[in-house]
Amino acid sequence: MGSGGVMDTGDSASADDQYSAVYDSAEFQALQRRSNGFIVWVSVLFYGWWFVGISLAAFVPGVFRQGIGGPLNVGMLFLVLSFVLVAAVSLAYMRFASKRLDPAGEAIRMDLEGGLR
Repeated sequence: MGSGGVMDTGDSASADDQYSAVYDSAEFQALQRRSNGFIVWVSVLFYGWWFVGISLAAFVPGVFRQGIGGPLNVGMLFLVLSFVLVAAVSLAYMRFASKRLDPAGEAIRMDLEGGLR
């Protein structure tokens, strides 16, 4: 640090180099691939679900009006299952992140902070 608590230009360039090195590292790239892989598959599942629903509503509108029992129909069931899907995706991501992403991210952070001290 320079005078007045402001980082010197040399310190800033050094930190930028460290962050660039971490970004280019195999560990960080693997972490990013792992995260993106999960996000892609969940996105395909989620948007596929909505595409099916929109397609049914547009091309076979009677499907959602079919009764299941009492006041419940297929459209309402689709909506409830959509909320369940959102909750399931959220829980799955939290579990995936805590088991697969967080340990790798923590290791990268420790390496980076160890290099900054």
